[in-house]
Amino acid sequence: MAAYTVDTLFDPPLTLFQPETGYRFSLDPVILAGHVLPGPKDRVMDIGCGCGILCLILAGRHPEISITGIEIQKDLADLAQKNAVCNHMADRIRIRHQNIQTLSVTDLSAPMDLIVSNPPYKKKSTGRVNPDRGRALARHEITLDIDTLAACAHVFLRPEGRLCLIFPASRTADLTVALGHAGFRIDWIRYVHFCVNDAAQRVLVCAVRYGSGAATRCPPLYLYHPDGTPTRAHSALFEW
Repeated sequence: MAAYTVDTLFDPPLTLFQPETGYRFSLDPVILAGHVLPGPKDRVMDIGCGCGILCLILAGRHPEISITGIEIQKDLADLAQKNAVCNHMADRIRIRHQNIQTLSVTDLSAPMDLIVSNPPYKKKSTGRVNPDRGRALARHEITLDIDTLAACAHVFLRPEGRLCLIFPASRTADLTVALGHAGFRIDWIRYVHFCVNDAAQRVLVCAVRYGSGAATRCPPLYLYHPDGTPTRAHSALFEW
């Protein structure tokens, strides 16, 4: 396994092993985790789980759920498994080193109730691709694009199961089209602003498989005040 660092989050602390170099988790999965409300005993899947940060937060907040993390990069999958063991969650978090496109319904004991993802967000043909392969795979749609993710989620979810994502606000239209083509109906949507006076940088979306009805536009989430201090909403993301 490549070199890694050991970090802590929350209080009581969550211990997190992540690569010393290469792709390290951002605030995005923490934001997403703060908006995911699984039901008791829900079966949850995290597509592209990285080092497992989203799995760990959800398992810590919702002790009755079980989570399957799917990660294509072996080093990250190994760290995700290490994190599950270190935080005494290995009985509820299962990590699979696998390309989601090779996963079959028969590989699962039952359909998922909820799928979450902080997927690659840059189109393959746009922008500079990071020379570090780990960062490139996490940021660019090289092995997984939003259309494929939505189609895979549709396959693994039960009827009326939910898919919750965080994505660049600038690609809201791409996300909406992909979800519609895959047979999802958006339940709610929320825009994330890094600062009160800034344009939205991220969008949070929860979609329902074969759902019906109009989408709810939630109030915007602001992370920082104009003076750079975190908002109360930001601080709440790091609380159990």
